[in-house]
Amino acid sequence: MNKINKYNYNFYLTNTEPCPYLTKRDEKKIFLIMDDINKSNEYENLIKSGFRRSHNILYNQVCTDCNLCKSIRINVNNFKLSKSNKRVLNKNKNLFTKKLSKNPSKEQFALFKKYLEFKHNDSEMNEMNFHDYCKMFDSKGINTKIYEYFYKGELVGCVISDFLEGSISMVYSFYSELFLKNSFGKYVILDHFRLAKDFDMDYVYLGYWVEGSSKMEYKNGFNSSEILIDNKWTNI
Repeated sequence: MNKINKYNYNFYLTNTEPCPYLTKRDEKKIFLIMDDINKSNEYENLIKSGFRRSHNILYNQVCTDCNLCKSIRINVNNFKLSKSNKRVLNKNKNLFTKKLSKNPSKEQFALFKKYLEFKHNDSEMNEMNFHDYCKMFDSKGINTKIYEYFYKGELVGCVISDFLEGSISMVYSFYSELFLKNSFGKYVILDHFRLAKDFDMDYVYLGYWVEGSSKMEYKNGFNSSEILIDNKWTNI
């Protein structure tokens, strides 16, 4: 934490809540409110230190007696396609037309709500309305885009991502239930490697990886994965 205290941010602590990833464990977070556009200049430094963005909040896990939740990123320059990665790409080859946009839409929100129903029906995100959804794009000074995937003209997948100076941070992805068997979560990560190369960026940040959590297994299928341990990025 000393590395980021020099920016004189006001950090806050959440209450202790049940862990959403591991049973019989609790979580606690430290967070910063992005209420000043100038703070966005240090967003990438905070991401490098393990923080994530949700709406206008940057947060990190500070759980008591547990450090299983680790930030994970992919080194784009060192990445090589594995046989498993190639199978995922082949499953989805020529299926989608794609569009990179900056604008939230009612069509995206409808897909978002359907995704939560079949994938995370116990999540508090189910309570979000369209206005709440739009706030995911409305953090001051942050360049947020959404990558849309269309199948036969219908929107079937989206990834909300922050485009930083040297990296892309994948904030949230959601998709149609029709493509559950297509390993869509892995596919959009592979697609973001291409985006990162197109924008000459070095890393794609995937959020947190929790060893032992089935919800997080898809993030560990890349040969240049790095996790943050004791403030140092280390190859898995």
